[in-house]
Parts: sequence; structure tokens; C-alpha cells
Amino acid sequence: MRSRAARKFSTTPGTRDVLPPESTRLLDVQRRVLERFRRHGFREVITPALEYAEVVEEARLRDSAFKLFDSDNQMLLLRPEMTTPIARLVAQRLRNAPPPYKLSYSLPVYRRSEVGRGQSAEFHQAGVEVVGSASPGEDAGTIALLVESLKAAGLAPGEDFMIVLGQAAFYRGFLERSCPGAAPELLSALAGKDLVRVEEISRRLPDAAAAGARGIPRLVGPASDTALLEEAERYAAGGGEEALGNLREILDLLEAHDCLEAVMLDLGLIGRHDYYTGAVYEVYATGLGFTVANGGRYDNLLRRFGGPLPATGFAISLERLVSVLPPEEPTPLLVFVGEGAEAVRTARALRGAGVPVLHVSAELAPEEAERYARSVDAGWIGYPAPGGVKLREAGESGFRLLAVEEAARRVLR
Repeated sequence: MRSRAARKFSTTPGTRDVLPPESTRLLDVQRRVLERFRRHGFREVITPALEYAEVVEEARLRDSAFKLFDSDNQMLLLRPEMTTPIARLVAQRLRNAPPPYKLSYSLPVYRRSEVGRGQSAEFHQAGVEVVGSASPGEDAGTIALLVESLKAAGLAPGEDFMIVLGQAAFYRGFLERSCPGAAPELLSALAGKDLVRVEEISRRLPDAAAAGARGIPRLVGPASDTALLEEAERYAAGGGEEALGNLREILDLLEAHDCLEAVMLDLGLIGRHDYYTGAVYEVYATGLGFTVANGGRYDNLLRRFGGPLPATGFAISLERLVSVLPPEEPTPLLVFVGEGAEAVRTARALRGAGVPVLHVSAELAPEEAERYARSVDAGWIGYPAPGGVKLREAGESGFRLLAVEEAARRVLR
């Protein structure tokens, strides 16, 4: 009975409670990212956590979703990602407004399949979607915004993170032209980054098809290396020229955005979702084996909802982003102890001087105040005193009587 009760009151598998200071940093990073989105004119939307099962078509996403049933026995899903719900929102709610629609979000998503593989069943995504424009300028613009957002969070492009950029239509198009029967198997292997499997399948193909199936995924290098695209032209004849030309335009625009140094090319990158149709990209950060963000163009997804519009966008995993950020100095929190109107006025004055103050309206002895300060990661302890504040650094002995302004300067250094 005891173990059953303990399980009832614990968090469910793949989820956890997030405590300070981690929760504080997560919300701070979210604020910085959203501020970048707003600076670029993106308007924030909120979609329901529950969607009808029919909204999500991709088999892998449906399989990974948590499933429920409503009172009418209709199957519902906890949203496993944000792109599809926003596609539904645009088709339903914005059809009478002129495109393009530039929307942003920061919401939790839920994926059952990741539990047990060192990842979470619940995590927060922040991202943008541009719906209603097929221009490569929007692809380049969203990638540039992604670079800005990661910089605002505290990462250096080219040093702390790289964006790996591909063109989903290029590799798919080559396979559909040269070996259509093997295309689904090769695409599945490549989506899972299983180059060994790609090699095995290629051995069964004619020489020209095998050369491209093996060779295109190996076209990887800095986006500034023009030789990569020149080599890719070997596989473009007969239909790949448009996809390659699109990639060239995006790279030219990324250079104008001054963020080409943060981009690597990978002509074999096709993205993890079936709905990607053009430029596709993933972000890798130093010291993390998972992607921090991913995105791309998905021009066919909105057809399902009766509004055939081209679209592009990206999503950042905020928990993963926080995990790779450099450490920050903690906020110099002051635990201020004291009851009465004078204590309230002094706490207000300290906050007015810029000091974060946690006011405990009680009569705590210094030893008790010290223990409490440690529990909330506070660096300072203070008491009201005639003419100012009795102040000391946590862990030290002896208080100093200071005017409010001097106390604030000392805490803030």
C-alpha cells in the first residue's frame, strides 16, 4: 500500500518538477527568445493542448502522442509538436486575413515515445511559423531569426552552435528519378541518420543511382564552400536544378543577414518529419548529442485543412537550450527579515534601488535566517534598523549598519 501511495503522488514517467534556479533560468531564456520573435513582428498564439486525433497525420507523431477519449468516444491527442496545430489554426481562424501570417509560440508539447531514452515526455518548444509565402527570403529570414534567438539566449554562432542546412527536395527528387522503388527505404534510413543502412541498400542499385544515394549524404561542409554545390550539380540533372537553385538563393540571403558563419551544408539532410518539402535544418550545440532546434519548409501540410498555403518555420527545445548555456552568476537575492510597517518600507526602498528582496514577515534569529537564506539560494541577509539596514553576506558573521543606498550598492556590487 505504501509503495502504491508513493507512486500516486510522484510525477509520471518522463516528467519532472522544475525548481529554482533551473526554472528561473528556463523562464528567463524563454523571455529572451520571445523578445526576439516580437522584435521581428511575429505575433504569439496559444493552441489547445488537446487536438482531435485526425489533426495529426504523420504516423510517427501519432504513435508518439498520448491518447485520450472524450465523452463522445472521440480520440484526442496531447499535441506532440506545434507545427500541425498552427497549420490547423491558420486554416480555420485566419483564412479571411491576407497572408503571409507570421506567428510565434512558446508552449509545452508531449511525446510518449521518448520516455526511457534519456529524454522527456513533456518539454517546452518556442518557435515561429511563416505561412502563405513560398519566397526563399522567408526561409533565410527564419534561419537568421533562429541565429539571433540563440545568440540572445547566450550562445555564440560558429563556436557554441551550428545550423546544419539541407534541401529535402534535392535528395528525394534524385531518388524518385533514379530508383523510385528503393526511395522509401533509403529515405527512412537517412531520416534515422543510418548511413550504414543507406550503403547496404545502395549495393542493390544500378551504378548511377547508387553513386547518388551514397554520394549526396556525404556532401557536407561549411556553407561558404561553393565547391559543395558545384559537386551537387552532378546529381541535379533531370529535375534537381530547382531545389539546388533554391538552396543557392537561401545561402545568398543568409550572407546578407550576416549569419553564414553559423551554417553548415548537409545535402543529405531531409528532416525528421514527413511534411518537409524544401529547405530543412537542425541546430547542434557543443556538448549535446541531441538537436537544440529544427525547422524547415512544409508547403503541403495546410492542404489537409482546406487552405493550400506554403509555409516555413522552426522550433527550439528550451530545456535543451538551457542545458548548453554557459553558467551565469546567480541573482544577488537578499532575505530581509522583520515585521511591521518599517520593515515593509525598507524592503520597498531596497527593491526600488534594484535589489531583489525576499521579505520574511517574521522575527527570525540570525541562525534561522541563515538557514532560510541557504534554502532559497540567497546571498545576503538583512534586518530593518534605525536609519537603514543591518546587512551581512550569507555564511559570514557580524552585521553592518548601512543606509539603504549603501546596502543596495553592496549587494549589487
